[in-house]
Amino acid sequence: MAPEQSTATAGSPDVQSPAKRLPRWARVLCWTGGVLAVLALAGYLSLPYLMPHHSAPREAMREIAPSDDKALDAIRRGFEYLRVHQETNGHFSTGLLDPKPGFTALVVDALARLPVDLRPEDKLMLEKAAQAIVSCQRENGSICTPGLGVEVYTTAVSMMALKALNDPRFDEAIKRAQAYMVKAQRGESAGDLNSGGVGYNPGSRPDGSVSAMWVEAMKETGVDENSEAFENAKKFFTRLQNNPETNTAPPPEGAALSNDGGFIYRPGESKPPDEINREGKRVPQSYGLMSYAGLKSFLYMNVSKDDDRVKSAWRWVQQNYTLEENRNIGSDGLYYYYMTMAKALAAYGEPAIETPDGKQHAWARELTEKVLSLQRRDGSWQNTVSPKWMENDSVLVSAYALRTLAICRKFLSEHPVRAAPDEVKPEAKTE
Repeated sequence: MAPEQSTATAGSPDVQSPAKRLPRWARVLCWTGGVLAVLALAGYLSLPYLMPHHSAPREAMREIAPSDDKALDAIRRGFEYLRVHQETNGHFSTGLLDPKPGFTALVVDALARLPVDLRPEDKLMLEKAAQAIVSCQRENGSICTPGLGVEVYTTAVSMMALKALNDPRFDEAIKRAQAYMVKAQRGESAGDLNSGGVGYNPGSRPDGSVSAMWVEAMKETGVDENSEAFENAKKFFTRLQNNPETNTAPPPEGAALSNDGGFIYRPGESKPPDEINREGKRVPQSYGLMSYAGLKSFLYMNVSKDDDRVKSAWRWVQQNYTLEENRNIGSDGLYYYYMTMAKALAAYGEPAIETPDGKQHAWARELTEKVLSLQRRDGSWQNTVSPKWMENDSVLVSAYALRTLAICRKFLSEHPVRAAPDEVKPEAKTE
């Protein structure tokens, strides 16, 4: 039957469908809702092609002959896993919309600092990745995928990756990125608790995670430790610390500080659930990743170990040292926690941590053992418990794990302990 034909019989009134009985505005609303629903479904189905993911390995991994150095063998297997997951354009992720330079930079930064001799083809692989990173630099100096809202973070990790390659060809790109990062910092303003901090993009609300990466990138690329930018950043991190003796800024309304010496995510805000004190005020709780990031940032900005802020942060480390979880938030961001912990503890320089039970923990050896025990048979690592912050991505997490192992290995070579890491014989985990 043709669409315009009526099903009414001769001499009877037309029989209208329910849709035709609706007012025009209601029919338009229904059609609009239907179109939006179809678009939402299409977006959901295409999400894997838009967000970070990876092509199949482009070639077989090279065989790693076992040696008596278990840690180095694990590093080599991890290197191979990442090497074969490089995309043809040089990046280490693919998708129409993803933070490619950030992913790629985290991998390059890890691989460029490993204690392994690179073959000519490996150097070419890193060169290709570096060029892919530089190709993402914008006119304003940022290195990012435009529109994703994480340009300060991706610029920071890109700066560190390019610096790790120690190639003067990238000096100009680093210099331009550094100028962008200076402008991204929120200026000092009386009463603004976020002054001196940095957010995921210029103008966004600062937080401790991005600010810590900003500090590290600026330090790695040669910013003067006594610069105004660092002086302002010190003030921001002081406001993130649960230490009423040094953090004298009035907290946000309805919030209060604890005195454990750890750090929170933003002034008045943290990742673990708040506690309520006797006055009925919210007390944002310190947690592992942010506490190590805060300690690391102070040390990178040349704050003395005798400073009360660093001393109270170290007390937090002693009272909360654990490799079983990202303290107070469980498995969320566990491998990023390991990497940040390694950086902070290496910067502090003490080979052992004494916990409240009186035990001495050779943290670099214990962290090495922990990371080795979590490596999978294919040489990768993955957070199989929590996908938060993309830690279900084995390429990203393997970069974190390799960076952690390299930091620990370097620290152990400079601060040897009696029980050597090669005593560890972890069993490889299955997929």
